[in-house]
Amino acid sequence: MNVDAINNLAGFLENIPSRHNRGFNMESYAGTVGEYTEANVGFQCKSTACIAGWACMILGQKGQVLKNARRESQIEGAYEEVAGNLLGLGYRMADELFEPMNNSCTALEVNWSKVTPRQAAKVLRHLAKAGEVDWEVAFA
Repeated sequence: MNVDAINNLAGFLENIPSRHNRGFNMESYAGTVGEYTEANVGFQCKSTACIAGWACMILGQKGQVLKNARRESQIEGAYEEVAGNLLGLGYRMADELFEPMNNSCTALEVNWSKVTPRQAAKVLRHLAKAGEVDWEVAFA
């Protein structure tokens, strides 16, 4: 687990700079905002990304936040695999973090498209500190 990368991503999500012109939505790795999709940040745009999407776009190989985000065309491979590698996570932990709505480990009834970047950052901070993914901390 790359604690620095996890904390750097959490810090970024806590205050996504509007210059990136992209929203946040846990139901979309990276894509366009659709009729039923919310951006969940203080600025509105026509695109969105989840934890994995943001990790792929803004984290460098050493876990640092890049000065300029990668374009989607520069991301080679599946978002969940690339993001998992950047954060130093195994498959199971990455799945719990990136796709909680499909994970049988959580009994939470949550509208995942309404999760905010700050809530996701809480989960990342907990992961860095405790070594486990626990989405309940986002809603406490």
